[in-house]
Amino acid sequence: MSAEGARNTGLHVTGGTVSVGGNVNAVQHQHHHAAARESLAAADRRAQRPTDIGILTVLAEEMAAVVEMLGRAAGHRVEQTYGGRTVHRATLAADGGPVRVVAAQALEPGTHSAASAYQELRRRFAPPLVLLVGIAGGVRADVPVGDVVLADEVIWYDSRRETEDGPRRRGRIQATAPVLRHRINDFLVRHGSVVRPGPDGAFRVHRGPIGSGNAVVTDAGSGIRSWLAEVHEKTLAVETEAAGVAQAFYEEIADDHALRGWMTVRGISDRADRHKGHADHELAARHAALVVERLLPYLRLVEEDR
Repeated sequence: MSAEGARNTGLHVTGGTVSVGGNVNAVQHQHHHAAARESLAAADRRAQRPTDIGILTVLAEEMAAVVEMLGRAAGHRVEQTYGGRTVHRATLAADGGPVRVVAAQALEPGTHSAASAYQELRRRFAPPLVLLVGIAGGVRADVPVGDVVLADEVIWYDSRRETEDGPRRRGRIQATAPVLRHRINDFLVRHGSVVRPGPDGAFRVHRGPIGSGNAVVTDAGSGIRSWLAEVHEKTLAVETEAAGVAQAFYEEIADDHALRGWMTVRGISDRADRHKGHADHELAARHAALVVERLLPYLRLVEEDR
């Protein structure tokens, strides 16, 4: 290519080498910025998808119970995210208008995976409320298998210092947002604490604190259980995800004024002792999903007054 031809095409010839220059660089620069703007616009559109409540589960039994519940609602549909995660969407009726719900499953048990799933749910669908729904181990005699816990406080039991005299725990307590406490109050006033899913049975709904951490408790004499009882004598159950979601919410709330709250709803599947097993997972998950189905209409929040 001649030097004149190169100049006409926006290229430079130096020592027989052709390189990009001048106007072509400007065009490419504009193209990259346009692509970046388009990508950001697409991300904004995803974040603005109309969703009122996000639901997170962990185990297959928990997700199946939530899917069955959403299947009774209008417009239930299934989608897949770019990362391969399946999400379920549906709309429930409420006095103030429709409640639009999206549900997804964490990749695996534990606080870290739950926090990651929470962050993805918020990033893609931006629900102002997030519910963690599933099963837990009961640690009080008056909270039997099959009952459901609405946790208004989470006590994180993992943080500790190991000493010659044993562990010194440094747990943290994180309460749910006041807006959710108000909505739970209204729900319990209207429905009471007894749920009758059919003519032949009933279970109770309890409200109070739960313990959460990555350690699975399967010993009635566990130091975690005794420590939780000292921290809060009314601790109802233990599980392995709520602390992660609570921390993710805590770190996000200052930067997103549209975020309103989170809480966990847990069906009791075992006694957190040596008899812990899988026999009652489905029962506990079904009961938790049933309570969520009745609770969702009360979680349609009023927008800020203008």
